[in-house]
Amino acid sequence: MAINAIFTGITGMSANSRFLDIVGNNLANNSTTAFKSQVPLFKDLVYQTITRGSGAAGQQGSINPNQVGFGVGIGTIQNFFEQGTLNPTGRNLDLGIQGKGFFVVSNANNTFYTRAGTFDVDSAGFLVDQVTGMRVQRFGSIGESAPGFQIPGDLNIRIPYGAGIPGIATANVTMQGNISATLPIGQSVSTAIQIFDTQSTARALGVTFTKTAANTFSVSATVSGGTATVPPTPVTFDANGLLVGPATIPVTLLGLPGPQTVTLQLGTPGATTGLTQFGGSSSATALFQDGTGSGALDAVSVDTNGVVEGLFSNGRILPLAQLALARFTNENGLFREGNNHFSASPASGPALLGAAAEGARGTVIGGVLEGANVDVALEFTRLILAQRGFSVNARVVTIGNEVLQDLTTIIR
Repeated sequence: MAINAIFTGITGMSANSRFLDIVGNNLANNSTTAFKSQVPLFKDLVYQTITRGSGAAGQQGSINPNQVGFGVGIGTIQNFFEQGTLNPTGRNLDLGIQGKGFFVVSNANNTFYTRAGTFDVDSAGFLVDQVTGMRVQRFGSIGESAPGFQIPGDLNIRIPYGAGIPGIATANVTMQGNISATLPIGQSVSTAIQIFDTQSTARALGVTFTKTAANTFSVSATVSGGTATVPPTPVTFDANGLLVGPATIPVTLLGLPGPQTVTLQLGTPGATTGLTQFGGSSSATALFQDGTGSGALDAVSVDTNGVVEGLFSNGRILPLAQLALARFTNENGLFREGNNHFSASPASGPALLGAAAEGARGTVIGGVLEGANVDVALEFTRLILAQRGFSVNARVVTIGNEVLQDLTTIIR
């Protein structure tokens, strides 16, 4: 009867109205960071069976069943997790994921998962989601050892700008350059370089080469605030001016905060990479030393493995923590929480936590944010389909109403 057509049309209007809602939400979030679009999948509803049909028997052929349907509904709303475009922002703590996976954020009560890496450091020194203030979670033990930026058992990522680290005591000094072959016996060539003691205090180390015989030199050293002892091993060169030996000389430093030995690296015997004895002027110098003073955390960056690296004022780069990335057996089963966040559900299965670039997880890209994966052209096409679907079902309701009016006219 016409009344059934009316109710069927209403289900079509309702389903296509929901279709319009979903398309509208996709288009509204076209500029939302890491937004994942949705599409409804329709399903037919119940059927009234007029005849069940029958099979063939003897000379009688089979009869097909006759059924009349009663409308349409939304079977499921499918989430599309295809990769969005990674757009550069220039901020080191704006992070995107190339491939599968989600960042993990948490507060005191709940844990959520997000593709939107809009992170920053809050006033307490924790890496947080700028939108909600939830703290970003880490994986593994990176940063827990000295100098201990992360607290064992606490998965919140600490980035304490201004925190200090000790320096490194100098262990090697590299020498390079020429000692003039015309230097008279008894004359010297001296050089100096800044080194660091065991307390990261800068000291001046002076090194002197004194010619004692043809092609032969003795070595002495001085250090500010203490004394330097050099073994009586002569440095010799061959007739071509190339180093014969030794390749290294240890210098023992005394009177400083702790015991320390600095090795002078004179070069490779027979090569010109270190000290030489050629004609011309002397240019021997202490070129490089491997110590550093103490430093403070100035800036951070994140590598493709999700390791947060700290850049310190003394030039050292240390790993501070590693971001946790979550995978799910069924991403489409995640529950949308708003604020670019998802939560696990029975359909998605539990979060499988790990490091980036491991276990089919994607890589982390610093200085970018993932854009929405909304295809505007496709959404406009769906918009037309939803509008047409609503319109034709509204027409069914109208025609059903007209039939009922005709019926009541007949009765009159």
